[in-house]
Amino acid sequence: MGPKKKQKSILDFSFLRPLSDQGVVDLTDQSDILCPVCSIAMDQMDYNSRIRHVEDCLSMLTIKEESQELFVGAGTSDTVETRVESSVVKMENVENKLEGKLESSTGRKRKRKPELAAVQKEVVKYINSKGEKKVRVKSQPETTEDDQPTELLPSSRKTPIPPLKILTFRVTEGTEYEVSVDAFCYKPHELISQYFLSHFHSDHYGGITKRWCSERTLDSKIIYCSPITSRLLTLRFKVNPAFIYEIAADTRHLVHSYTDDIPQGGCLSASNTPGLYVTAIDANHCPGAIIFLFESVALDGLSTYILHCGDFRINKAMINHPALQPFHQGKLKFLEKVYLDTTYMSPKYNFPKQELVCEAVADMFEKLLTQDELFNQWFGTSIQSRITDFLSFSKSAKKKKFLVLVGTYLIGKERLAMAILKRLGRCPIFVSNINSRGDKTDIIRAFDDPYLNDVISSEDIGDDACDIMVHLVPMKIVGTAQEMTNYFNHNQYFRHFERCVGLRPTGWSFDGATNEQIVDAEDELPMVEDVSMLSTINVLRSHPEYSYMDILRQNRPKADRKMDRNTFKIYLLPYSEHLSFRELSFFVIFLNIGEVVPTVNTENAWSNNQMREIINMWEYFRLVKTKRESSLPEGLNNVIYELSLDDF
Repeated sequence: MGPKKKQKSILDFSFLRPLSDQGVVDLTDQSDILCPVCSIAMDQMDYNSRIRHVEDCLSMLTIKEESQELFVGAGTSDTVETRVESSVVKMENVENKLEGKLESSTGRKRKRKPELAAVQKEVVKYINSKGEKKVRVKSQPETTEDDQPTELLPSSRKTPIPPLKILTFRVTEGTEYEVSVDAFCYKPHELISQYFLSHFHSDHYGGITKRWCSERTLDSKIIYCSPITSRLLTLRFKVNPAFIYEIAADTRHLVHSYTDDIPQGGCLSASNTPGLYVTAIDANHCPGAIIFLFESVALDGLSTYILHCGDFRINKAMINHPALQPFHQGKLKFLEKVYLDTTYMSPKYNFPKQELVCEAVADMFEKLLTQDELFNQWFGTSIQSRITDFLSFSKSAKKKKFLVLVGTYLIGKERLAMAILKRLGRCPIFVSNINSRGDKTDIIRAFDDPYLNDVISSEDIGDDACDIMVHLVPMKIVGTAQEMTNYFNHNQYFRHFERCVGLRPTGWSFDGATNEQIVDAEDELPMVEDVSMLSTINVLRSHPEYSYMDILRQNRPKADRKMDRNTFKIYLLPYSEHLSFRELSFFVIFLNIGEVVPTVNTENAWSNNQMREIINMWEYFRLVKTKRESSLPEGLNNVIYELSLDDF
């Protein structure tokens, strides 16, 4: 082993080029000075403190032989991870030698698990990997999928299914049949053998494990969901497909007969024999999300209908769906109950439609890439030089203009990324496995979307064919300036991209919310407020507009000096996969509904009372619309009466 090299100083790197070079960082300059490696503001530090800080950041750059050049390379997703592992192996070998000497001299053996240094831990936390899952080898043979138990497995769940998650259907006078929806974290129910899953978000599938089905049945279908959700259950939880019945959208399924036996689990049916039928409708939420239209045909031939919405975002295609048209205002059929997604029970959450937001984002990037004047106006004309730029003596390749980080949940928000790619000519998309089990790319491919499958790339920096690269990242990465800066710097993306733009899509963005809970939650947080009749009417008359300038005009961060405002930007987008208050109002007013059952904001008496008042107001407006009630002032009465689905 050769002599240990002296760690270089920040000043050593400054001599790699002439002092007149524009790229040299002047540490004595009192203007807004950022660390060239980690972008921490240094203008409040004295000269020596700045040197010490930057030297700390560069410590692993200057000991390349001993750290396997952790920070040097093209920034590919597997290179850095391999080098970190190599560094850990070296540490372990050295420790083994020391432990051997200690054991021979003292007779004792010390066991100490090698650990990464603090700076390495911080870096690895943000490094993108290719999602290769580690295989755990067990000494005992594992039970295979085909080895089914001969008796029900015991369940540790103690809490019974709450009434809100149980749907009851009349069979005869005094006889009923029950199913549950999104109720998987409760103890087995004595009477329920069919569990419906609306979509693959943890607050709905929570409780499902590989053995969940075997705790409730031995040989029959028990989970009813869409084909996409079925694939995700098998992929993530290894649920045996034999226990899953896939409900294809827009088709009527007989899932339980009140008289005769039917094929195991269910079947397609156009008949009207006594039994329980279900039609799945695309929920316009996350991939695979559906709403359930249940039809129960009793033994006396009478039909009752219940609509369970789970989480959804109504649009014109959904409200005009052939299965729902018979329940429109003025038609004869009515829905006995509607289990409604009441996430946004406040008029201030009247965000624009999804397609408008997608179009605005695509417009923004198209114009920023083609109009230099617009780009310079909002991003400036110069890029801060980094000290690491001087470490390469060869001329680096031309950088791409944008790395775009789209915040996502486990599934959801992909449509926003696709809108950008389709506008810009099929640019690549990289799926980050940070904070995942390493299966995020497999989950995306389980959607079986031909376009997504075609544009997903295993390379995180893309190629030279496109001037933009899109990453799907956890919502937390685009939640704060520091998180996004760490992601950009620790992956060495400053070598390949001029700017980094984070998109945080959530309905809460419409109110400018910045609560940390928003970026950590898997789904959007609920809101209920006191609502007046006048504010509701004003919302019904409004048509929210949105354009790319609404995005660009967002205020730049002022207090946070840890982020270079020309290099990094986070935009909050009012893109929600839940209904806005206006859409909720139209949905209840224009459908014949016997009872609206809220499924969100039900935790306390105050929110329940507030929602009941709002729902009563919507039902009152429905009466006004059908001319069965006219006690309102003439002006308000006319406004409500003139509303139509064309205004939706």
